[in-house]
Amino acid sequence: MKGNGKIFKTIVGACISLSIFTACESQMLDLDSTRTTTAAGSKVAESKIFYDPEQQPSFPGGTQALLDFLDQNVSYPANFEGCAQGRVVVTFTINADGSISDPKVVRSLDKELDAEALRVVGLMPKWIPAKMNGKSKKSKYCLPIVFKLK
Repeated sequence: MKGNGKIFKTIVGACISLSIFTACESQMLDLDSTRTTTAAGSKVAESKIFYDPEQQPSFPGGTQALLDFLDQNVSYPANFEGCAQGRVVVTFTINADGSISDPKVVRSLDKELDAEALRVVGLMPKWIPAKMNGKSKKSKYCLPIVFKLK
């Protein structure tokens, strides 16, 4: 992906905004929080995942830094024999400390490209977490990763 410059960044930038809403829409409706039942039978919130926090999570340095990170780290696997192009959408949890957990492919392109997208998400530094009432909170994020042949 190196050297694709502005075209790559423009496509990914537009996809990030659109995919946050479209790729995770069904998850946002179903997964407001994780709950557990106590011995007494009452439900207690175990950990709440915020989908509409006051302050959204962000990559350190902002959107441009995220695009630069993807541009520098995403590549076709060395032994990849396919000619697939398109985007893989990965969803993950950004914890209150900014760490990333539970990455999952929600829109697949190819098994090898899906693995590459998950690898790149695993390389990411800690994010600036979402905030609610001034406190860092756990949130979900959807990230489209574009694969385009040169």
